Amino acid sequence: MSRETILQTERLKLTTWIPSDLHDLATLHSDPQVMQFIGYGRPESVAESQTRLDGYLDEQRRQGWTKWRLVNRTGEMVGRAGFGEVDSCRELAYAFRRDQWGRGFATEIASALVDWNSEHPDRELLSGSLCAHVEDGHRASMRVLEKVRCRPCEDPRWGGQSHWAPADTVPRASTT
Repeated sequence: MSRETILQTERLKLTTWIPSDLHDLATLHSDPQVMQFIGYGRPESVAESQTRLDGYLDEQRRQGWTKWRLVNRTGEMVGRAGFGEVDSCRELAYAFRRDQWGRGFATEIASALVDWNSEHPDRELLSGSLCAHVEDGHRASMRVLEKVRCRPCEDPRWGGQSHWAPADTVPRASTT
C-alpha cells in the first residue's frame, strides 16, 4: 500500500494512512491532553487506535476522505486532520501532538480543509454541507473556526457542544 498526498499547505501535508502508521496514531491518541475534547475524552489504548486506524483506512477506500495523517515539512507526523460524517455532513476535525500546539497549524490546515471540501463535494451526502462540533469550553478550537470563516449556529441536538458551519451557510439572526 502506498501513501498519497491529499493536500499541502506552506508547512503541512495531509497524506493517506498506511497500516504501519499505528505507532504514530497510538502515540497521538494516548496523550490525555490531546484526547480531552475528542471521542470519550480519555486516552485510547493501542487496540482502540488500531480500530480507529482500520476505520480511517476503510473510509479512505470507500469514500475518498477521512481524517488523514498530518505531517510537517520534514515528514514527521504532527497530528491528523480531515473529516468525519455527522448527520449527512462532513464534520471538520483535527488533532495535534501537544508539542505542536500554538504554532498556527490548526488554523492553517482547517482553512485548507474548508477549501478542499468546497472543491471536492461528496454527492453521497444528503446535505453536502460542512460542519464542526466543539466541546463547550474549548476556546482554542472555537478561535480556529472563527478564523476559517465559520460561526456557531443553533442546533439543540448537541448538548455540551457548539455546532459550527461556514459563515455563508448559516442564516443570520433577525434583528427585528
